[in-house]
Amino acid sequence: MIGVLQTLWIFLVLALMVVRFKVGLSLYLAYIILVPYMSISFGGILLQWNFINMIVLLMAIYEFKIKRTNFKIDFKPLLPFLIYFCISLIMMPFQNGVPIGIQFDTWRMQLMKYMILSFALWNEMRLDASSVKLYRNVALICIAISACYGLFLTTIVGANPYIMLLSITNGSEFNENYALAFGEGRIFGRISSVFTHPMMFGLFLGISLIYVFFNRKVLNKYIFILLFLIITINMIVCGVRSVIAGTVIAIILFLLQTRNFKMVLIAAIIGLVGYNIINSIPELSTYIGSIADIDNQKQDVTGSSLSMRMEQLYGCFEEIDNSLLFGKGFGWTGYYTTLHGDHPIILSFESLIYIILCNSGLIGVLLWAFLIFKIMRRNSIFVKETKVLLNTLLFFYLAYSCITGEYGYMQLYIIFYVLMQGEALLNSNKL
Repeated sequence: MIGVLQTLWIFLVLALMVVRFKVGLSLYLAYIILVPYMSISFGGILLQWNFINMIVLLMAIYEFKIKRTNFKIDFKPLLPFLIYFCISLIMMPFQNGVPIGIQFDTWRMQLMKYMILSFALWNEMRLDASSVKLYRNVALICIAISACYGLFLTTIVGANPYIMLLSITNGSEFNENYALAFGEGRIFGRISSVFTHPMMFGLFLGISLIYVFFNRKVLNKYIFILLFLIITINMIVCGVRSVIAGTVIAIILFLLQTRNFKMVLIAAIIGLVGYNIINSIPELSTYIGSIADIDNQKQDVTGSSLSMRMEQLYGCFEEIDNSLLFGKGFGWTGYYTTLHGDHPIILSFESLIYIILCNSGLIGVLLWAFLIFKIMRRNSIFVKETKVLLNTLLFFYLAYSCITGEYGYMQLYIIFYVLMQGEALLNSNKL
């Protein structure tokens, strides 16, 4: 039954894109957030992400260039990412850790996955200002569904009926053993909500918190408080400590940017209340306290302590000893894991820093520094509050990825980065 609904959803997306592009696009936005799989068999044809994304791209080109010949397509918000992908493509002949055909396929899939929906959303918002509100409402409804379902899962510890059914329908597997991890103060195991992995849910929660706060002025006061509260509770109970650490880093950097004494005071009071509540619950106290335990010495390299993280960093430099400038190749970390499983020292490459170094070497570090600079430069064109929150979204994405790794997180980051910029232009009457 769930497979039929999944198929109907996608066909409804494609049909609506023909007659009402912005509505079809809003349904695809909801699908991307709420449905983590795309493996639909129809009439002997297997519909997967690349195929659907290509149709979305073609429909967007038809909408923006054929139906409206005077409309000028804009890439400005996506330009930093397009530069990143172009330079990554140019580097491929100088990298030999991955066959160039596999590098190109990985590059192509990432480009389509990360860019196409965001490109279509941005240009549709420029074309039709009313679509900004539509996409905002869709995003907020998806956030509410994901957060409420996450809280529901605390009542059936370790299980996730929705993802289990979707996994079976799409020929995948739900890692129940990982979800049932109760150690180190995890009262409810690891909760993934509408995502296949708790780490992706953790990323979504942090992004959602910033996005809801960004929209606080257009939301009903009680809806804003309720959404903010259930997202925060999910952060505490989802079993992913990284989201708490990433959010704390983002909040600190947000406060440093605002230099707003009142906001600093409010944050301090909320933090103090939260700290006392956590301390009153022994399991939560153990769970939260383990984040700061960076000196815990272990026999194996686990990445849980500062010394272990440094050992993994040294492992990265050993790995690229013969390819220091350009690294092993685009997508090498994923390629290595597929062939060999965990690395003996770097394990699952659980930091964006390790992934950058191994995949693209020192040039990759410079490329990412340039990417961050270009994003922040783009953010600076907006009024101070918008600029600060766009920077905070970037800081959270970077902090979270540096703590956990980068497993397709950029897609969600870019979607909300574009949605927030669309809101900003609408608020400044530039749409």
